[in-house]
Amino acid sequence: MDQKMEQARAVLASRFGYDAFRPGQEAVVSALLSGRDVLAVMPTGAGKSVCYQVPAVVMEGMALVVSPLVSLMADQVRAVQEAGIRGAYLNSTLAPGQQAEVLRRAAEGAYDLMYVAPERLADPRFAEFARTARLALIAVDEAHCVSQWGQDFRPSYLSIGQFIAELPVRPPVAALTATATDLVRRDIVRLLGLRDAACTVTGFDRPNLRFAVERREPKQKLARLDAFIDERRAESGIVYCAKRATVEEVCDHLRERGIAATRYHAGLTAEERERNQRAFVNDTAPVMVATNAFGMGIDKSNVSYVVHYNMPGSVEAYYQEAGRAGRDGSPAECLLLWCDGDIATGRFFIEQESTHEGLTAEEAEVVRASRRRMLESMVGYCYTTGCLRAYILRYFGEGGHDEALPSQGGATEVAPYGGAGAGGANLLDGAACAPDSRDGHAACDPTLRRGGSWSALPTEENSASSSAKRCCSNCDGEFEAVDVTAEARAIMRCVQALRGRFGKTTVVDVLRGADTENLRQWGLVNLPVYGTSEARRALLMEVVELLAADGYLAITEGKFPLVGFGPRYREAAEPDFALRIKQTPKVRKGSAAKPPKAARPGAADLGAADAELFERLRALRLLLAQEAAVPPYVIFHDATLAAMAAARPATEEELLALPGVGEKKLATYGKAFLEEIASVPEATEVE
Repeated sequence: MDQKMEQARAVLASRFGYDAFRPGQEAVVSALLSGRDVLAVMPTGAGKSVCYQVPAVVMEGMALVVSPLVSLMADQVRAVQEAGIRGAYLNSTLAPGQQAEVLRRAAEGAYDLMYVAPERLADPRFAEFARTARLALIAVDEAHCVSQWGQDFRPSYLSIGQFIAELPVRPPVAALTATATDLVRRDIVRLLGLRDAACTVTGFDRPNLRFAVERREPKQKLARLDAFIDERRAESGIVYCAKRATVEEVCDHLRERGIAATRYHAGLTAEERERNQRAFVNDTAPVMVATNAFGMGIDKSNVSYVVHYNMPGSVEAYYQEAGRAGRDGSPAECLLLWCDGDIATGRFFIEQESTHEGLTAEEAEVVRASRRRMLESMVGYCYTTGCLRAYILRYFGEGGHDEALPSQGGATEVAPYGGAGAGGANLLDGAACAPDSRDGHAACDPTLRRGGSWSALPTEENSASSSAKRCCSNCDGEFEAVDVTAEARAIMRCVQALRGRFGKTTVVDVLRGADTENLRQWGLVNLPVYGTSEARRALLMEVVELLAADGYLAITEGKFPLVGFGPRYREAAEPDFALRIKQTPKVRKGSAAKPPKAARPGAADLGAADAELFERLRALRLLLAQEAAVPPYVIFHDATLAAMAAARPATEEELLALPGVGEKKLATYGKAFLEEIASVPEATEVE
């Protein structure tokens, strides 16, 4: 085993140019080399691909990588080939003759690793090939897609476990993901059939990311986006929108303002998506406006901000998308703009979602129920007045439990009514899997069922939270806290009087004393709480959502949600109960909040001459990338270019010593970069 790990370290140095593994990588590589299954949860940019690429070179046979990223497979293969690894991909973009050639060469042992989509595993011809091939390992990328509790559930992933189980010789299996709650992790183990799986969780915290949440009405969002991007004109970023039409509107608006923006959504042709994606990766169009169809697997290290123009459907989706900023470790900004309409849109998407292919109607409803709970957690994130980073980390099971997380849809029985409360029954395993309201952990039986097993293994944690500096907009006090305790108490009294039988619109109408036929017909005008509040309708609606997000109320699932008491409802009757709501300052031109600037590697730490060299190296890299028809990151990442600019190597030996410069890349690109470095004089010191 020690000999294999020495080989792995040698491969890491010679092929990837690094002297040591990053946190978590070595544990995963060691487990795979010893023949053990692995579940690796590592944040975006932590180097998950190295965890299977290095063993693919060391082990005998071929590594099979299952990935949903068909459009990126060619780039991924080019990247490993640049590192001197024999790679191939097999997907629908290849002609039948090309596919047959790839399989023939794979059978002859021509590849170290091969990328395939999960749908490929159901192809009888491929299954026959796999039964006779010598597989060193199977790596399942984006493994959270197998879980119905995850944000990216894909039914095609459900066939992976059966494919593995039917292999005559079962290789070790690595399941890798960037964002997975404890519940999703357990689902991955069970559905992929992992055996005695070593679990490596390197921590979810991304200390270089600063989080900000602002409530902005639709008419205010463009102005806020303008102010934000104007401060970052020289930087690259992503703007996520919920709808295709919004993508078009925002992209057109930015272009009219002279910003080089491009767009990406499922309504574009494959050729347009490919062209726009390359323009973004190559920095021809440094701003990408997109739906959530964009981003998974994009290896662009210099993204310095991510703006969510609309609220995403889950904390998992938000953190995965926000995590595409700052992959190089530099400070980066993550701004979320939201309004009540975003919540309504999220609920509409959930209810209009058609039955997933391969699932029964009951199973599809379980998926929708999970989506509803995830949306409520996202609403809680927007409303919280506490630390945004801490909220996210607690959601994924890290950090303390000093603040309550949302109940995510579970309701509590309210005395004296004694009914089922506002929650109702969960389908299938839903009741066992509802997250605990206090810390976001899954309150499920630790015994795993139906196929998988996982032992109590050491988990590598790195959950040290960052300092308050640059932490989030809440910690920086970028909002006004408005006391809504009186409104909250009135709402709680009204909900009790209505006995959990009505929705929030009726709750607010009763409190405001609305004169409607429905209220008269139902006799609600005779309730003691009728007409007891003079608060604005919009404020009362907002307080209902906040009470639900904090677990005092619970809103049932389904097309006609009802409002009942949540698990924390008794706390609202305590004398010291208080509730505050965030009120974001209005946007004024030129007065937008200016958090610490995000900077690319080198920009903050390099002198003027070195910074100039850094930019020239980036220009050289782009030229070489265009000549080779590959994304720039395939040649060198920005962090490696920054190291070159700082160290100014003069020989091949000095260049090879820098992180990210392997022997293959040195032979291919070393001369060009050394010549460029030599052409820029160093700054002279002035006494």
